[in-house]
Amino acid sequence: MPAVLQIWIVIMTIGMLVIALLTLRLLTRFLTKASEDISQLGQAVRESTSRIDHVAHEARTLLTSVRECVPPVMRVVERFESVGHRTADLSSTLLDEIERPVYTAAAVARGVRSGADHFLRRLLDRFTQRYPPNHGGHHHD
Repeated sequence: MPAVLQIWIVIMTIGMLVIALLTLRLLTRFLTKASEDISQLGQAVRESTSRIDHVAHEARTLLTSVRECVPPVMRVVERFESVGHRTADLSSTLLDEIERPVYTAAAVARGVRSGADHFLRRLLDRFTQRYPPNHGGHHHD
């Protein structure tokens, strides 16, 4: 085998070895960076899980408090409903008892006003349409 070919094979082998070493070094850096990122992600997930647990605990506490408040509120609502029904019944009864006399009183007031108006007009007509004493050309001396 010629010497040039042997040198060329050695140079090619060294070049391939350098490329393989550089590729391995870059791959190692990439894997190191990826493992650091995964580690940071794991830490963030653990912190988030802790916060989520805290929020869930607070939500359960709030739900328990709301459950304790619902029965008294429902009792108050039922009492207001009862008072509302009683008030509506009382108002209806009161209107039924007062409505007819009020309408009657209003009708009487309108009748009295109308009658008084008619009477006063007749009186005014009677007194304002008097004839003068010498009306018609009759002179009584």
